[in-house]
Amino acid sequence: MSRTRGGSLTVAAAAAVPLLLGGCGIQETDPIEAGGPATVEAFYNRDDDMMLFFRTPDGGLNPVLRTVRPSAGFGGDYVESDPGTTPGPPSTEKTVLALLAGPREVDRAAGLTTALPPVRPGTTVTVKTTPGGTVTTGLPFPLKALSTTARRQLTCTIAYSQTADGKAVVKLTGQDGASSSDTCGLAP
Repeated sequence: MSRTRGGSLTVAAAAAVPLLLGGCGIQETDPIEAGGPATVEAFYNRDDDMMLFFRTPDGGLNPVLRTVRPSAGFGGDYVESDPGTTPGPPSTEKTVLALLAGPREVDRAAGLTTALPPVRPGTTVTVKTTPGGTVTTGLPFPLKALSTTARRQLTCTIAYSQTADGKAVVKLTGQDGASSSDTCGLAP
């Protein structure tokens, strides 16, 4: 008889353990949204930086800052400026050539790519600004073959190299004689 009674106590004790542990005062909740991924605030200094636009994995555009001249107290990675250049924003030609060189390893690691065709070293671009403010850029490849994303990369990079707010009208002209005009429409 003691066997049955002892077995019953063991079963009763084992059944009570989950009930006791479940009553610790912690209630189950649904997952709580904590927001999107972390962001980093960067400050665009037109005298020291180029703003290049690269394609994100979802097909959008993302600005990338490239420092041309190190600011006071800044010891990070930068693109050497041409010797003898006057202070001020990097030239639009130099900025477009940096875009055409494509994303750097750190940009690619972040998932950024380019929709622009590769160019040979020594490639040049021409940039002319009309009194009305339109920026005409001669490209080293045909324009008709470029995707909408590639055109937007060029347009936004050129617009922000010309004005702090990126609202310049940009006319692209390709080697094939085709041309198109547009504005950036992005506020990074």
